[in-house]
Amino acid sequence: MKNSIVFAVLSIWLLLSACSTQKNIYKAPITEEGEEYLISKMKANESKFTTFKSRALITVVNDGRLIEMKANIRMRQDSAIWVSLTVGIGLEAARILLTKDSVLFINRLEKTFFAGNYDFVNQMINAKVDFDIIQALLTGNDFKWYDYQDLKAKVLKGQYQLESTHRRKLKKYVRNTSDDTQIIYQCMWLNSENFKIERIRIKEIKNESKKINAEYSKFKDFDGQLLPTQYDIKISADKAVEIDATLTRIKLNEALKFPFNIPSKYEEIKMPK
Repeated sequence: MKNSIVFAVLSIWLLLSACSTQKNIYKAPITEEGEEYLISKMKANESKFTTFKSRALITVVNDGRLIEMKANIRMRQDSAIWVSLTVGIGLEAARILLTKDSVLFINRLEKTFFAGNYDFVNQMINAKVDFDIIQALLTGNDFKWYDYQDLKAKVLKGQYQLESTHRRKLKKYVRNTSDDTQIIYQCMWLNSENFKIERIRIKEIKNESKKINAEYSKFKDFDGQLLPTQYDIKISADKAVEIDATLTRIKLNEALKFPFNIPSKYEEIKMPK
C-alpha cells in the first residue's frame, strides 16, 4: 500500500493533462502559413493566469492496482504547485509542494516526509521531469522554456500537429548541467478551431521505453479562457501508470496560500542510491 500511494502521488505531479480527443475538420491552410503561424496561434490561445485552483477526482492504475483519490490543486504561475490528496471520507493522505528548485512531500498515512530536489521524483517514476514540464502539462500549455527552431507542422486526421525529434531547453533557462543535456522528442496535436493542445506525447531520446502520453478534453470557459477539465495520462517507464482526472470548481487569479508544515515526529524519506 505504501509504495502504491507514493507512486500514485508522484505520478499525479507529472500531469493532469487530458482525455478523449475530438476529431475536427481543419480550416486554416497550414501548407501556406507554415510552422510560425501555427506556433503563434498556439501561444496566443494558451491559458494565462497568475494563480489557479481546482478540485479533482482522480483514478490511478499502477501495475493493475486501482487507487481512487480526491485532490485540491493550487498553482502560482512560474513559482509553486501545491497538491493535497485525500482518500476515503476525506482523510488527507499526502501533501506536495513543488517550486522551481525544491520538492516537498508528506505521506500522512506512513508519517514520512521528503525535502529535496527533482532527483527524487525522477528516480521514483524513472523519467526526467522538472517544474517547468510539470507546470506546462498541468495547465495544458506547451513547454514554456524550450526552443521552437525544429518544430515541424502538418495536418493529420483533422488536427494540426507540431513535432520535434530533439527539443532542448533554452540555455538562459538552464538551471543545472543535467538540464543542458536533456533532449526530448515531443509531438502535440492541436484543435483546428481554437488551437488548444488536445494531445501531447513526450519521450526521452536515449530511451524509447520512457514515454508520457496525455490527452485533454471537455474544455470549458473560465473567465474567458478555455481550460480542459478531463485528463487521461499514461506513463510508460519501468512500470505502466494510468491516471484519469476530472477537474471541478476551477478558479483563476484569486489570492492563494500554500501551507506546508512537516510534523516533528515524521520520518524523513532518504533518496535511493
